[in-house]
Amino acid sequence: MRPVPGQVSAEQRARLALKGRILYGKFCGTQGKGTCAESFALYHIRRGEDEIARDLLTYLQAEIASLRVEDPEGRLAITEGLAGRIQHQLEAPGPDRPDPSRGQPP
Repeated sequence: MRPVPGQVSAEQRARLALKGRILYGKFCGTQGKGTCAESFALYHIRRGEDEIARDLLTYLQAEIASLRVEDPEGRLAITEGLAGRIQHQLEAPGPDRPDPSRGQPP
């Protein structure tokens, strides 16, 4: 059974927002080969905790804006791809939502 959206406390949401940012750092730290942040977002989408994935997406959009100004490590394309995939999953209808137990979507 999926939790009702909005059941995540403000404290837990803040903690998970920080965790998402840390996982994003690891994602880019592996030159885009890691999927920590994406798996994190998909897990929370599947649980009906869209706000957690949206918080990460908001952070990623700010990162994208910053990377468009300066991107010495070449992370813009990786970050745009990650944000796009998360956005796509947030917009997917119910049964098409990701199932973290089945690995990454195509």
